[in-house]
Amino acid sequence: MTMKKSDKEAYSGKKPPPVADQEVAEEGEKTSLHQVEGAAAAASSLEKNEQVEVDNRTKANGLSNVNNGPPLKTPEDDDIEEGGGGEHSKVMKQPPPVDSTNADDMTGKGTIAVIPGRNNVHNDNDDNSSSDESVIQPGFMFIPGPNYTGTGIHTGYHSDHEDNNDTTNNNLSEMGITATTEVVPESHIVPSAYLVQDVEVAQAEEVKPFLKQKEGKFTILIVGFLLLSVAILVAVFLSGQGSGVSEVKNDVLLPSEAPTTSPTFDPRPTLDIVRERGVVNCGIEDLQEGDVNLNEFNIDQCRQVAAAIFGDPTKINLVIVGRNDQYEKLYDRQVDVLFTGNTFTLEKLIREPTTGQSISLGSPYYVAEYVYIGLQTFVKCVNEQKRYDECAELSICAVDTPEIRHLTTSYFPPSFISFGLFPEMESSLKNGTCNVLVSDTYRIYGSKTGLQDDLGNGTYVMSDNYISRNMLSSAVRTEDRQWFDVVEGSSKRASFRAAQVGISKGDGMACPMNATGNEISFNNVARCVGNIREIFESRLAKLVVSFGQDAKLPAIDAPNFASLECDECNSVMEHGGPKQVKERGVLNCAVFMDPRYNVTMTSLPTLLGVKYCEMMAVAIFQGDPARANITFIDELDYSAFPKEFDIVAGVPYEDIYDSGIDLLGNMIPTLPYYYHDKYLYNGSWYKGLGAGLACVFDLESMPLAAILLAVHTAVVYAQRQGITRDTFGNMPLIYLLGDSLTFMLRDVVRYAGNYDDIFDEALAESDGLIDRGWNSVVAGSSRAAQSPIFYCDYSDSCGECFFYEELSIFLC
Repeated sequence: MTMKKSDKEAYSGKKPPPVADQEVAEEGEKTSLHQVEGAAAAASSLEKNEQVEVDNRTKANGLSNVNNGPPLKTPEDDDIEEGGGGEHSKVMKQPPPVDSTNADDMTGKGTIAVIPGRNNVHNDNDDNSSSDESVIQPGFMFIPGPNYTGTGIHTGYHSDHEDNNDTTNNNLSEMGITATTEVVPESHIVPSAYLVQDVEVAQAEEVKPFLKQKEGKFTILIVGFLLLSVAILVAVFLSGQGSGVSEVKNDVLLPSEAPTTSPTFDPRPTLDIVRERGVVNCGIEDLQEGDVNLNEFNIDQCRQVAAAIFGDPTKINLVIVGRNDQYEKLYDRQVDVLFTGNTFTLEKLIREPTTGQSISLGSPYYVAEYVYIGLQTFVKCVNEQKRYDECAELSICAVDTPEIRHLTTSYFPPSFISFGLFPEMESSLKNGTCNVLVSDTYRIYGSKTGLQDDLGNGTYVMSDNYISRNMLSSAVRTEDRQWFDVVEGSSKRASFRAAQVGISKGDGMACPMNATGNEISFNNVARCVGNIREIFESRLAKLVVSFGQDAKLPAIDAPNFASLECDECNSVMEHGGPKQVKERGVLNCAVFMDPRYNVTMTSLPTLLGVKYCEMMAVAIFQGDPARANITFIDELDYSAFPKEFDIVAGVPYEDIYDSGIDLLGNMIPTLPYYYHDKYLYNGSWYKGLGAGLACVFDLESMPLAAILLAVHTAVVYAQRQGITRDTFGNMPLIYLLGDSLTFMLRDVVRYAGNYDDIFDEALAESDGLIDRGWNSVVAGSSRAAQSPIFYCDYSDSCGECFFYEELSIFLC
């Protein structure tokens, strides 16, 4: 069923006008060859009547002059079908809602530990509870909790889809060679001769310029060949570096589906290559740069992918990569996926600074924070950003990552900071070279020299609040969406959801070694490697925390911006999907109303989907929300994106992981903007975080997906920073998407406000059948925990717990 947004339904929309045929005129560049010509030297002559006496010798002068002139500089050198595509009305058969049945509880024991901070949490069973109740709020695996007091892996969940990092510029030399000749002045020395008996007469010949001589012509040929060779090399080099020669060189949002021309790159889908190879090549961090505990956790992520593909978690090949070369190795096909503690940022998704390429980043599998640790006096100094009096001797050692480098240099002058690998910086703190260390919490947790003990005995203190929060994600190449879904499904379906529905390594079912054939089995992941709680407890910590049986913790999250600057980025509005939308003058947006959840046009999820469609129009059309043409649908075929739309909102994209491999890689999803209260699996409802609703796009519309992620990140950022419609000017400008979208973040907040503004207004307009639930924004800053904590409420995997009265929490 398809419904248009009408005036009777209090909505206004326009039928999209037909798209006119576009004629593209290609204008070739004409290249002229610069020819070097010489001027003839003066010719010698004989005067008939004049005789000059010569003592039996002939005088002659030959003049030649060839100079190299200045270098020759080398100059720098989408189709929408109206109503086209498949039938979106073909519904994927889905089971109707049934009575709720809960998964079997998992039991476990916890250890008492100091749990920091008290914040907000919502409890459905507490009549006196409210969003302002003061209790602890956590972070969690995929979606860390509100103002959360912990860190580490948490049991939240993200659909598929601080700060500024310095953009790496590719400085290319302009190269060229030219040769010129200067015209030689005519010679006024006139050689002459008279006859002497028995003496041969000297024959006078014309002295030719060098470039007209045989040797000169050969030189011209050689120089011309060299010039042509240099020009070709420069063109190849510039096109390879994305420096501005071709139209798409920096348009990293336009990944090509065509195979690479390099003979070393296999153009087949990554999944086919991995199956033929027999192992998954996973890039992991060098142990010298990271923490062995998290590294083992990273390796478990790789084992999960192998288990899903082969039914055998041992079929992996670990490739050591560094912070500075990991993305290069990814795009050189040396690795299939990176599990290196990548910080998910908007900048990396659009244009990763070290390569200039876009990167596909998966749902966060760990959440870490940046903190200060050191001597108490100087930790107070950095918290207050004070550098005089007792703080004059402040010396900061910082782990050298792009995020930490930008963060520290934005707070302190470079003269106060030293950068290096974690072991080096940790040693500098301990030997007194510096008095404060800036690091990820996960490195501190896994310190081999006892930083945790130093915190416990008071030698060092940790900053009360973390200074930045980071979502660590897998990274794959942008162009292979099927492979992205394979990696995503392995961590999302098999790890997090397995804990929620009771699938585990210890449930009595053996790992089906090599039993999957050409199919993907995400259930193999938990049975072969373990679910998220099992892996967390085996690799990181056994501290499991709950806030009560019916607690609803914040789940709405978004990445950090990182750097939004770019001097070389082309406008995405001139290519592909955005160009079609711009030329059409309207954004065709569908809102999916999933019948399994009894969603109607007045339901809260539907109204939120409408708002996200309008915010997309605001971003694209310079602040105009009326350019969104909205259609409501209750059927969606996941095997093909409906071509009549530019965007479909309200999609529980993780549904594809319950079906066969044919549904993988057919759409581009973004991060969820809403979560249902419960999770539906095989006809049964499970407590814990429900399915996340996201916006999806056609495979050819990666630029539109990037715009939507920027929109979502903007409203979450505004929420965390306390920015409202009245203060929209405090939002940053963005240059990553081109000049035409520079003000889009401000336009979006000016129109819609922050996330709470959007949600509260939609809730007030809705039928009132759905409450807030999990739909609060995870805080961007809160108290830092001194050890990893697993928050089991998200996956309802708490098992047996006991109440810890002092902190009003449950330890499980």
